[in-house]
Amino acid sequence: MNVTTPKLQTDHTVLFEWDFSLFDQMVRNCNEDDTVQLALKYLPRDGRTLEAGCGPGHVVEYLQKLGYDVEGVELNEAVVAETRRRYPHLRVSLGDVSALACPADTYSGLTSFGVVEHFRAGLEAPLAEHLRVLHPGGIAVISVPSFTVLRRLNHRLRAMLRPLRPRNFPPWRPRGRPVNRRGRDGFRYHVVPRQGPFFEYWFRREEFERQVEAAGFEIVASLPTHNLTGLWSELGEGWVRNKNRRFVPTPWARQLDGILRLWPFFHNFMHTIVARKPAAIPGASGAPHVESKPGRA
Repeated sequence: MNVTTPKLQTDHTVLFEWDFSLFDQMVRNCNEDDTVQLALKYLPRDGRTLEAGCGPGHVVEYLQKLGYDVEGVELNEAVVAETRRRYPHLRVSLGDVSALACPADTYSGLTSFGVVEHFRAGLEAPLAEHLRVLHPGGIAVISVPSFTVLRRLNHRLRAMLRPLRPRNFPPWRPRGRPVNRRGRDGFRYHVVPRQGPFFEYWFRREEFERQVEAAGFEIVASLPTHNLTGLWSELGEGWVRNKNRRFVPTPWARQLDGILRLWPFFHNFMHTIVARKPAAIPGASGAPHVESKPGRA
């Protein structure tokens, strides 16, 4: 069962509906979620944290249990209302992550997992807003779908074999959704038309890094994440099973994953960047201290 379902689009992004019966499972899944666990290594403990595009608030719940002063913002009004009804202890408000109703320099940390790729106009508006609301020295952990080598190979194979319409083709039958190339129909990046003409962008590594830096952030780490999800997406359930968004590999898939990880950004599903808002005055008091980490993969 899917935990999310794409809903109607707004004039600039996509809304989602959520299966609230899986809320507890989604909270538990955070223990194995690459981006959530990466965020725990970098998010400042001092100050407030924002989950931008929080859905039903499962990441808010997870971080709150770990002692973070965390709140969430979500664009789907019905989801916000249901979250407040079911989980009144969570601070989840209605809002657009590209136009947040808060002053500048409000948060020490911010997470945005699989959100900004749904803005048809591109990443500029949400990334600029993420930068605005962070304290100088604040940390943002942002993930988007990665247009990896495996996805590009699969896309090309599908295009080559489409006239033949094969039922089975060794070594695998091409899976995944068709991808509209960047620049077609006015799209700025590679597009997956899952629902209507636009659903989300997929980004090459350099495209995402360039946009984050252009927004004014300093990149602390740039990493491939959700590798098993990438194998599930492109190779199918015969390799990796999807159990309510918990991805369990077969023995063959586990070995394949170990080999392919030697080539970063070959098969990952998401690309996650840890970014820092530059400090106005290096070492100024009040800016959260962040331990220096290795830069890019």
